[in-house]
Amino acid sequence: MGEYKKIGKNARNVMLVSSMIFSVISTAVLLVVWLIFGEDFPRIVNIILLLTGAVIWVISLIEPFIRYERYRYRFTEEEIDIKEGFLFVERNVVPIERLHKISMLSGPLDRIFGLSKVIVTTAGGDVTIRFLDEKKAEEIVESLKKRINAYAVAQKEKEERNTKEGRTGNDEV
Repeated sequence: MGEYKKIGKNARNVMLVSSMIFSVISTAVLLVVWLIFGEDFPRIVNIILLLTGAVIWVISLIEPFIRYERYRYRFTEEEIDIKEGFLFVERNVVPIERLHKISMLSGPLDRIFGLSKVIVTTAGGDVTIRFLDEKKAEEIVESLKKRINAYAVAQKEKEERNTKEGRTGNDEV
């Protein structure tokens, strides 16, 4: 369970569709600005608007494929490790012992493509494992719940042993 895992092909489709939605909205905004103010803009501003629209579309077509190839996650006995990014690769490592809450979320596009997100909450914030097949997300949630429960039981047993031996939680073991 310690190897990095890739996400399914449907993830790339979700990334592509969401990127296209962003491009359509951005293009519509640029078009509205041009229709309202275009005649008053100097020629260079109109060229910049056109180039901006072109760049948005080029990036939107490239970005999902790069993000898809870079997205990885893994679980070890001690941690959850997630790598993702387009221009900059971000890595989130969460120790299993720090987990407080686990939840699943599916947005409209996720549901269309049969995907879900697993959101892991720690004292320091949330970490999200995105683009998981629904079945895989459910397996991960159950596995993490078991690990959290096992850790909680071990901590409780340790506290009980310390109490019986007359130690407090701050004493060195």
